[in-house]
Amino acid sequence: MASPTTERLDLGADRLRGGLRWFASVPVRRETYRRLGYLLLAFPLGLSYFIFLVVGLSVGISLTILVVGLPMLAVVLGATLLAAQFERWLVTRLLPVEIDGSRRLEGDRRRDRALDLLTDLRTWTPFVYLPSVFLLGLVSFVALTTGLSTALAMLLVPLYYDQPGLYVGVVTDRAPEFHQTVYLAWNQLLVGFEAVLTVGYWEITTLPQAIVVAGGGLLLGLLTLHALNGLAWLFGRYAKILLEGGYDVTALIDSS
Repeated sequence: MASPTTERLDLGADRLRGGLRWFASVPVRRETYRRLGYLLLAFPLGLSYFIFLVVGLSVGISLTILVVGLPMLAVVLGATLLAAQFERWLVTRLLPVEIDGSRRLEGDRRRDRALDLLTDLRTWTPFVYLPSVFLLGLVSFVALTTGLSTALAMLLVPLYYDQPGLYVGVVTDRAPEFHQTVYLAWNQLLVGFEAVLTVGYWEITTLPQAIVVAGGGLLLGLLTLHALNGLAWLFGRYAKILLEGGYDVTALIDSS
């Protein structure tokens, strides 16, 4: 019979193996690429939402004095609710988040249903969510392209590090210097201290060095995928908070 200490060690080893397996298997998990797809779509979609709302609201509000702006604002409201419905569908399909959007208008008369629509907070939360998709999509796009492209370039270093005329590493014509100066006043004296940090260069010239860099690229790629998965998870929770309990536009049309 194994001792309690041995059982704890075995349990710890199993957890460690499971954690390493989970960490290393992120490139082969299907949900990783669904989340990456959503993050890639967030930037162009968010830009479209932002431009439409800025132009539509500014033109509609400026034309309200001519009455023409009111129908335009109604169109903007309907299109915004439709875009929010599309976002709920997209988040549900690509992210592990279920968002309910089946609320119906209350009231027997058209006037009561219109009042219910205009006074419900969930009618207006898409006006906050949709423009913010642009900012969140921009952050996602920069993180995705920068992290994965850098990781891929590092992974491929063993294939091209020894090409003639090609320098791989941190190579500069002049070593960069960082200056840090501190001044202290004491009575009538001003005492200064300056520290200079010079960063040299590192050039990859051997296969072992290239393999080390490729290993770093593999680790960077795994970390980037996990970070993007976490960002997509936060994105899904944010969408659930602002889009939960919204309206089904087709149901609104039928009820009107």
